[in-house]
Amino acid sequence: MGKSRVVNVCACTLLLASVGMSDSRSAAAPASRPNIIVVLADDMGFSDLGCYGGEIKTPTIDGLAKEGIRFSQFYNCAICGPSRASLMTGCYPWNVGQKPGADIFANLTKNCTTIFEQLKEAGYETCAVGRLDMVVGGDWHNPEHIARHVDRSLGSASGGPGNYYREVGGTPWFRDGKRWDRPAGAYSTDLISDFVAKFIEGTAGSDQPFFIYVSHYAPHWPLQADEQHIAPYRDIYEKTGRAKLMQARLDRLIEDGLIPRGTTLHQSALNATSPHDSTPFSERAAIHAAMVASIDRSVADMMAALKKADKLENTLVLVLSDNGASHQIYADRVPTGARIGSVETFVCQGSALAALNNTPFRDYKTSDYEGGIASPLVAWWPKGLKDKGRITHRLSHIADIMPTCLELAGAAYPATFKDRTVIPLAGKSFVNVLHGNPPNGDANRVIAFPAALRDGEWKLMLGKSPELYNLREDRNETKNLAAKYPERVKTMQQMHVPLVDGSRRALPSTAIE
Repeated sequence: MGKSRVVNVCACTLLLASVGMSDSRSAAAPASRPNIIVVLADDMGFSDLGCYGGEIKTPTIDGLAKEGIRFSQFYNCAICGPSRASLMTGCYPWNVGQKPGADIFANLTKNCTTIFEQLKEAGYETCAVGRLDMVVGGDWHNPEHIARHVDRSLGSASGGPGNYYREVGGTPWFRDGKRWDRPAGAYSTDLISDFVAKFIEGTAGSDQPFFIYVSHYAPHWPLQADEQHIAPYRDIYEKTGRAKLMQARLDRLIEDGLIPRGTTLHQSALNATSPHDSTPFSERAAIHAAMVASIDRSVADMMAALKKADKLENTLVLVLSDNGASHQIYADRVPTGARIGSVETFVCQGSALAALNNTPFRDYKTSDYEGGIASPLVAWWPKGLKDKGRITHRLSHIADIMPTCLELAGAAYPATFKDRTVIPLAGKSFVNVLHGNPPNGDANRVIAFPAALRDGEWKLMLGKSPELYNLREDRNETKNLAAKYPERVKTMQQMHVPLVDGSRRALPSTAIE
């Protein structure tokens, strides 16, 4: 391990010790069902976090990884609506109202139930903060309906961020089911952090377990952050070439064992270009870094609140992203004289930056290539994790979070819920992985995507012509083996059809959220 890596790890250890997370901590939490906190980033790339190779400073999450588990093969659903539908229901999104090409802000169909509905039934106190998409099986756009199933909530029930400093048309905020006038000038991530911290502090002295869904807007466009948080990153991105930054990320991923040795950067990512406008790559990258770092500061506030409430020992924290980094250019507006990244501006990542953020993978959000669907997942739980600091290569999917929560809560998945007949789960609990037990055959698991399939080490892409990759040897999909193994292609095609309800159509590359 290089000198800089040693320094980073030491810094993370000191930080965690400062909030009572060292090996000498006392077991104060009740020996019962764990509290569960899911922290979801929006449009964060696979290698943005420091513990996944990034140069962005994320010491708190890195510290959680050092004392927890990192997943190397965890998948989302390529875009926000499907990912959130799958996370909340434990089902494939196309089976619960999120078929390819459908409205990504549609309600769930009446054949499923959500984590919130089930954990509340199981006696958990519940809290949803930020993007409130699909937290309930009915009309999630109706904050009063959310309030009937979620004990505390703050955020918008309308999709993306709009603006990080003020409310804009189409993105009203609500608090506990009622319209809320968000403070002008307050940063969205900070509002989320404050609400979460107060909720946790309010649980002090109670033995009732809680579930918190921290659904961040960051680092989704528009790229906006305070100047004090952007400035430290400008020097990095102005003085270091993009290819060199990508190679450094890949080297760290390989060194840590998250990516196989021999993996190279994909040529399409190296060739990605920035938008042709007045906003340089270095400025976009610096703002994006500040936004990712804001999530880490939010997690630090959350951990401090857990310590204050004496809830550290028996709380499971999961940190992940809803899809890969976005190449989409929805709009680029920088009024004359405005600071890029301020409340007046609207700037997106673009392909060159998204390629860096998704290192070492090809392609971006909305794609079934690894750059669209591969997500970091950090799991931290002092009381329940075994062999801390390890990496698991268990093939996993965002749908696995629902059954994992239910198992930890001691709750059975229902066949019916209220007036709904509930379809079976697609996800599989990874509690056995947390406990350090054998993966029970999950290494050879089959996972489906709208136009792709994972079967153990193999991945089949179903486009105009099939593409077959061995991801154990070729994680960034450079060698199409379809012509060499036609029988495997045929077998996997037959496996794919029933899992996606006959739909092979990929998410449209023009989909915007």
